[in-house]
Amino acid sequence: MPGKPFQSKLIPHTEFIRESRARGLGYREIAAELRSRFGLRTAPANIFSFVKVRARRRPVFSLPQRETSAVPPTRPAPAAPRPPTRPATATAPANWLNYDPEKPLEKLTRSP
Repeated sequence: MPGKPFQSKLIPHTEFIRESRARGLGYREIAAELRSRFGLRTAPANIFSFVKVRARRRPVFSLPQRETSAVPPTRPAPAAPRPPTRPATATAPANWLNYDPEKPLEKLTRSP
């Protein structure tokens, strides 16, 4: 195999990307900054892939720890009552759109 394996053009800017992500910049903003500061044209998806490969299985999104002393626990709101289901009528056409959970499934025959 001749030559070096592929190396990303973003490797020299790893620290800049890391600092930008720590400041909360999105991938579009980072791509714009790389273009304006360093003249490096790249898509935001390339930056996302670059970060994802080097994330070492860290979760991207995480919730902060819940503060137990400051906020009392809240109860969930009661669920709204479900509307009553209509019984299937005998005049309804027999097709797959008219499913009645009370009846067993039947195989439909094709009409010519």
